[in-house]
Amino acid sequence: MTKKVKLAIVLLTTVASMNVNAQKKATIKTTKPKTEVKTAQTTESKTSEPTKQETMDWIGGKMKEKLAENRNFISYNNGVFVTSKTYVGDITVTISIDLNKVTGVSNEYSSDFVVSGTKLWSAEKSNDPGSLSYGQNQFISGPNYEDRDILFNFTPDQALVERLKKAFATLKEYNSTQKRADEKF
Repeated sequence: MTKKVKLAIVLLTTVASMNVNAQKKATIKTTKPKTEVKTAQTTESKTSEPTKQETMDWIGGKMKEKLAENRNFISYNNGVFVTSKTYVGDITVTISIDLNKVTGVSNEYSSDFVVSGTKLWSAEKSNDPGSLSYGQNQFISGPNYEDRDILFNFTPDQALVERLKKAFATLKEYNSTQKRADEKF
């Protein structure tokens, strides 16, 4: 063979081996991000649901933060949120909301966000101690078309309202009646 042919073969072999090496490096680079993405997805799927107590405590904390201007925070303990308001004539009404009793949440198409449950809240007037009145619906946010007494000021913060809806839906599941052993669903 001539020198030119030998040189051409050497050059061709060199270019071919460089091409193979470049393909190997490209394959390695593309597989690494996929592995990282899988790791991130695995980490996300491992996050667990909050417990009932954690859910109630988070909601109670947000209730305290966003208490309406004319309300006084009294206490929060084990899912029971207590607030008061003084009306004309120095009559104070103390309202207790028991998050353990939340069994309903208004649907997503409702203009007002309301949670419900049997004896969800109770109210006691200072001029009539021991006399409790009970209610089953609690207004959380919205345009308040039914002119409900507002305990919290969540409406301006719609991102928080969406998070509250998820938290109340989770709490509703925790508080719903448990199925018996013989029930399938």
